[in-house]
Amino acid sequence: MSKSISHRTNSGWTSLDAWSETYIGAHWLVTNELPIHQTQTKIHHGPLSQMVLLASHQLVEIMFFQCARYTIDRNPEKFKEIERSYNKANFSLALKKWPKTLTGLEFNLTQEPLKSAEALKDRRNQTVHKSSALTSLEMARSALFSAVEASKLIAEHFMGENGFKYDRILKKYPLPKEQWFSQIQLIDEAI
Repeated sequence: MSKSISHRTNSGWTSLDAWSETYIGAHWLVTNELPIHQTQTKIHHGPLSQMVLLASHQLVEIMFFQCARYTIDRNPEKFKEIERSYNKANFSLALKKWPKTLTGLEFNLTQEPLKSAEALKDRRNQTVHKSSALTSLEMARSALFSAVEASKLIAEHFMGENGFKYDRILKKYPLPKEQWFSQIQLIDEAI
């Protein structure tokens, strides 16, 4: 008499896209590479913190343009002006004008988390275009937290209560609550 042994193994990757890949990379840097305290930093932690800040801003842009594209595609011929300017759109101007046009409701950029998204956009521009602005560990963590919260709000604004489709990613790669980026003291503002 022989016994049969059966074993089943499942394997697979989480379905990733531009938002989730960017988040997972930034999350990994924040949770596995960057030290907890600024006094523990090594020379490479400064540039890695900058990368987290840049990726964080990218999360907000990816989400915004994904949601705008979704809305445009669901309403062919309705948003011709935005459709024409979409590929060369200025993020700042689009963030201010498109939500009202596409959804009937504008964003309140003076309240969190969009207030922090605006501050993050400004710091990203200083980092990339202007002065190669530096980034602290605290700024990097705050940037990622604020960007995720802004992404959630943007998705819900455009697609309703369940519009944010990355809850599985956030559950698998959780992020602690941090201070809003708009409230963080930037390095060049240090007293």
